[in-house]
Amino acid sequence: MPTKLVRVSDMKVVKGSTVKDEGYCALSYSWSWSGENNIVQGGKSVRVDNGEHQIIFPPKNVDTPPNSEDHDDQEDISSSGEIKYVMFEGIIQQMCKDFNINYIWFDQMCINQEDKEEKHREIKQMHRVYGNAYCTIVHVPELETEMWSHNMGTYRAIRTIGLSYSDWMQRMWTLEEAMISKQLLFVGKDTYMLGPVAVEWASLGALADKPSRWNAATVLYFAHSRDCTNAHDRVFALANLYPHLMDRIDVNYKQDLDGLLLKFYGMMAQEDLSILCFGEDGEHYKGIEENFIEQEEGEENTAILIRKYDLPSWTGINGQHELFGGGTSTGLWKTDFKNYSIDGRFMKVHCSPIWSIDNPRSTINIDPFRPIELEDLPYLPEEKYDLYNTLAVKVQLPGCDTPKLLHARFHRPNSEHQELYRSLITKQMSLLSLFMPVDKKEFFWVENQAELDASGTLMRFLLSLTEKVDYSAKYAILYGIPFKDDTNNKEIMYPVVRKDGDYYKAIGHCLVHTSEKFFSDYTPSPEETFIIH
Repeated sequence: MPTKLVRVSDMKVVKGSTVKDEGYCALSYSWSWSGENNIVQGGKSVRVDNGEHQIIFPPKNVDTPPNSEDHDDQEDISSSGEIKYVMFEGIIQQMCKDFNINYIWFDQMCINQEDKEEKHREIKQMHRVYGNAYCTIVHVPELETEMWSHNMGTYRAIRTIGLSYSDWMQRMWTLEEAMISKQLLFVGKDTYMLGPVAVEWASLGALADKPSRWNAATVLYFAHSRDCTNAHDRVFALANLYPHLMDRIDVNYKQDLDGLLLKFYGMMAQEDLSILCFGEDGEHYKGIEENFIEQEEGEENTAILIRKYDLPSWTGINGQHELFGGGTSTGLWKTDFKNYSIDGRFMKVHCSPIWSIDNPRSTINIDPFRPIELEDLPYLPEEKYDLYNTLAVKVQLPGCDTPKLLHARFHRPNSEHQELYRSLITKQMSLLSLFMPVDKKEFFWVENQAELDASGTLMRFLLSLTEKVDYSAKYAILYGIPFKDDTNNKEIMYPVVRKDGDYYKAIGHCLVHTSEKFFSDYTPSPEETFIIH
């Protein structure tokens, strides 16, 4: 049991040891919603609550039809309902009564915020507080319902995007709380939903699916775009996901932040090498960037907040980590590779590489900086122009005895997006040309894709890099460090590095579908040492 709990009936703090078999719930929320103002004084956040939080009392269900006189900002208030103004604790009390919760833990009442020693001690216990609660109430005021029109009529539905872009989804501590909790109950302005519903409708994946399955890559996928009032909490929150690592960390807000970050990432990498499973920014980070409000000129301007810090490339700071395994899998990337060590900013690995070929631009007879033209593609009958077609290419990786057929991508010549398709094909072929000769004369249209996919004849070799290709640089796929999806062995991910002076820089990954067949006749290169900074 936690040191302290709040008794809901009178909102009094009691000793956790006095609550026996009944158990307790925990609260997860953003401090920005707990008071009218949150100001920083002397490096710490101070809550100012003027008692202006609103609840409808007594609570009741209201469904106001659209286009009615009452359908405005107060649409959920009927003539028989009254607004009651309460302190934040009043909202918590009402939520707990609605769900028959008798004891709850939440930091503002269960930790003396003025007692530094108590606060530091309790921070080390967060994994126990949330892990032992039978449920965590997630307070997200942005989660609400709205009226939808349909050919069958009108109805009220949950607007889950409010959850996806809520303050709660942007805070570091709430990540740790969600991932450790046994089950989540999201409570919004006028609706609620359990974790499994949030997984399906709000695309929260590993964050709300219980029991949670996650690795370093999953954790950092969420964490690198989140913020915290005190930057040291970036480490303290994540360290609670690894309790045995938390024991080796000093909860001290005066220690050097850069040193603390580097120490923690080093311990995480030593614990789980899936920290290397990252590539170029995907839809998750791009969506965050698009919704990012421009800061004033001269200020740090990035929505992916981890990029404000000077961390080594192997932390994935410049890219987006892979949430799950490849394709439609929900597995985790795992490797048995152990021949590596961490020394400060350096990761030292000893493995077999696949080196980029010398002067790769001479091996590709398309301009890698200009989209492929229609005349560069093989002939396609007119009747197939309105269909999605699969373009493939025949290539041979140095070290392999026979050529392989690779999926170039889907393409619809008559589409208004055909120029984009050709641009994407060019990008993929240009990346491919780093490691094997690519000739546009070897393009062809695949008639029986499903059959070729099933037999493993048509393969995929996809590179995802965090930076633009430099054709004068030397690259290596770390073939000796294979990451397998633990629920689907058809896809293997390999880290990619670029030579950078005397060291190497981690810049993404290479994903190979039907890897076993692709490398069936491959002769590996001798093992070498790579020091990644």
